[in-house]
Amino acid sequence: MKKMVLGLMVVAGLLGTSTVVANAADTNSTGDVTFSSGALSLSVTDDKKLSFGSNTISAADTTLNASTTPTVEVSDLRGTNDGWSLTVAQGQQFNTATDASGSALTNAALTVASTKVSSDSTVNTGNATLTPGTTTSGTTTNGAAGTVASASEGEGNGISTFTFGSSTLAVPGATTKLANIAYTTTLTWNLGATPSN
Repeated sequence: MKKMVLGLMVVAGLLGTSTVVANAADTNSTGDVTFSSGALSLSVTDDKKLSFGSNTISAADTTLNASTTPTVEVSDLRGTNDGWSLTVAQGQQFNTATDASGSALTNAALTVASTKVSSDSTVNTGNATLTPGTTTSGTTTNGAAGTVASASEGEGNGISTFTFGSSTLAVPGATTKLANIAYTTTLTWNLGATPSN
């Protein structure tokens, strides 16, 4: 019995000191992901009005500063690196009515100027002094569009935000101005899918 126990102890000791060698081999696998094209879109904040406030009538030429700060957001999620351009056009001269019978601020010049708030990539700000369109018999024709922000090819991806609080309205002193009446115009914003030339 003692020999059997001793034999088992020797076998157990040999097993405890033996080394097990395992062969390991490196192997590789891959990971992948694809994306489908998103959209190029434009949004304007709830405060869409570009206002120049209430002002005292003057016989001198006056440049009025914007009293509101509308915000425009350009979202370029196309994934094409094509760039884009943001333009604005003035429908008609600031006037007291939407038809030809209204009183207009003759020769008033609106300059729409952008200030970059944030952007995921390089974008250009700009300002444009607009030539107003005309209003006749209830029909409004936009003037020429001016570029107020843009992204060159390879830029402008992600979300870019601009404010327009630096815009101005130059009103000649000789222009007839009626008291306590609001003068309005229509601004048409357009987001183009390629940079402006």
